[in-house]
Amino acid sequence: MKFKKTIFSTAICLAACAALSAQEQTQDTVQKTLENILSDLKILKRLKITGYIQAQAQFADSSGIASFAGGNFSPNTDKRMGIRRGRVKFTYEHGNAMYMLNTDWTERGVNMRETYVKITDPWAHYVAFSLGLRQVQFGYDVAFSSSERETPERARMFQILFPTERDVQALFTIQAPKPSRLNFLKLDLAVLNGAGVAGEFDSDKDYSGRISVSKSTRSEKVNFGAGISYLTGGYRQNRKTVYDFGTNALGDAAFIANSDTANYEKVAKREYMGADLQLTVDLPIGITTLRGEYIQGKQSGTSSSSTSPIAPPTSDLYHREFDGASFYFIQDIGQTKHQFLSKYDWYDPNVRISGKQIGKPGTNTKIADIKYTTIGLGWAYKFDSHTRITLYYDLVTNEETSLPGYTKDLKDNVFTFRMQYKF
Repeated sequence: MKFKKTIFSTAICLAACAALSAQEQTQDTVQKTLENILSDLKILKRLKITGYIQAQAQFADSSGIASFAGGNFSPNTDKRMGIRRGRVKFTYEHGNAMYMLNTDWTERGVNMRETYVKITDPWAHYVAFSLGLRQVQFGYDVAFSSSERETPERARMFQILFPTERDVQALFTIQAPKPSRLNFLKLDLAVLNGAGVAGEFDSDKDYSGRISVSKSTRSEKVNFGAGISYLTGGYRQNRKTVYDFGTNALGDAAFIANSDTANYEKVAKREYMGADLQLTVDLPIGITTLRGEYIQGKQSGTSSSSTSPIAPPTSDLYHREFDGASFYFIQDIGQTKHQFLSKYDWYDPNVRISGKQIGKPGTNTKIADIKYTTIGLGWAYKFDSHTRITLYYDLVTNEETSLPGYTKDLKDNVFTFRMQYKF
């Protein structure tokens, strides 16, 4: 009898031990699973996915016009619909390093917008170094996100001087971290390929710098910003004939041909100097935003274009002095979802000549020397925190010149209806 009781007690003990062991194993498994989930979530938190889409319809005054309101219209076309921008951006941050990949998906295909790595010093967090393709840090508007900009497009001068707004570059940024009182001050220094998103086509590099300040009042009802920028560089001339501006035999301002094989080794100059201001004030009538930017300098181009090239030019080069500016006035309508938009900008590719002198025989001046001004007026409705609807009209005016087809103002105004969704 005692033997049976001993066996029974032993069996109960063994069963209890087995149950406790199984329970411990289950707890260990659950613990490990939770640890794995938390580890995965920690990794996922380092990844941020954002983006926006801008779908629009446009109506031009004439068919097939050249336009800076989203690109030229196709021949025989004065109405079009399309995806202006369809961005998906991936940002991965870990410690003092960050990786950025920004893509653009439209009916025209998929293109890369930014791909770079950024490292911040782990000691004082004052200095950051970026290498790769990213937005050029010159002025304010070029680096200002298209999803935040109130008007559909940047001013003409920015699209000509920085046609892709981005470049492959090595960028040093010096700025104190946010808790510091010196955080309002920022310095950007960069070495750029100078060819935009395209691959480099020569060994010459561009060098840029910008110093800027950004301050707010304690109430944050007034925000102020300002900056000064400089860029110098250029690209190798691959023609022996270039045109420099001077005076011809008749005493007129004109391009003078300079033909010499030594021109092959010289650099077609790019030199920009710019200043920008921003002011935002929260008033009883609504938030008022004022922005202004001015750029002047030297720009080399062809007879038909002064746009910065992304491939080696195949025709003679013209060395020009230019200036341009843009001014914004944005007014929120009280506490409503409505917003009034206005912008004025000009771009003069050749400040040494104007009006009827352009195209005059003996001056060697062409369509790339014509000054344009644009007045933009619009209305935006913030449907919700993600969606914005914009109606905008560009009134474009060109100089009246002696060039055939440009003796009077062209009919190239454009109306844009845009819907934007941002996440």
